[in-house]
Amino acid sequence: MVVRELKDGSVIVSTQEDHAELAAQFAAHWGNERFSRLRPYSTMILATLYHDSGYREWEGNPPVHVEKGRPYAFREDNPLFEPVELKGYMKNVEWVGSRDPYAGLLVSMHRSGLWENRYNVFTRPAGRVRERSPAVLAAKKELESRQEQIRRGLAAGRAAFDDELAYNYRALQIFDLLSLYFCCDGRDADGRFKEYAIAPVRVAYETREEVELRLIPHGPDAVRVDPYPFDLSPLRVAARARLILPVPEKTEEAALEAYHKAPRRLLEFEVRS
Repeated sequence: MVVRELKDGSVIVSTQEDHAELAAQFAAHWGNERFSRLRPYSTMILATLYHDSGYREWEGNPPVHVEKGRPYAFREDNPLFEPVELKGYMKNVEWVGSRDPYAGLLVSMHRSGLWENRYNVFTRPAGRVRERSPAVLAAKKELESRQEQIRRGLAAGRAAFDDELAYNYRALQIFDLLSLYFCCDGRDADGRFKEYAIAPVRVAYETREEVELRLIPHGPDAVRVDPYPFDLSPLRVAARARLILPVPEKTEEAALEAYHKAPRRLLEFEVRS
């Protein structure tokens, strides 16, 4: 779950698919006179929309952090989660790949990359290096072996394929980071947006030019992005979420009931040049 805790003790919670839907909105509008429009466009939207799927059974009835009265956040350690994550994500990679092998390759790379600090493609934000379990390392090895087989098949006869794939992998990580910024990472303790940067960001498929993408607060629910990579300004985006009020009873049943009963909200944001 993507979680943002508020000062009054309530919590805003989005599922992984809510978060990915927001990421896909950024993907759909990426590109202008300076920044390349994504290609293949439909493949990139599909990959972004489903890059974090696979947890539907888990998020329908999630394990809860009893003391905090809400589901576990995706960065919190939960010993029960790893086998669900591995099984669910493997199934998701297969599902996406059955519809679009290129999209499936990107989704697979996203998962294995998260286990290795997004393959170190960014200097900002700084990643968190963690020791991985034998099960995760085995899953990573299996995913990367399949990735190489699919990559070779897709790259046959296409001299620029690997460079395009590298661009698209990094682009997917940018959309993921932007969504996390708006859903949870971008706020300070008082709920105001913080300045943020993603770097290096490649500008176009055809060049090696790289920039630092800076997010600058511009009001309660708005930010400026410099340089501006989207085709529309202002760009209005939204994410679905639940607002969970403080739970007086410190029990699993009470926390889970609060999650199911939480009113749904549409979190709306504005991005401008």
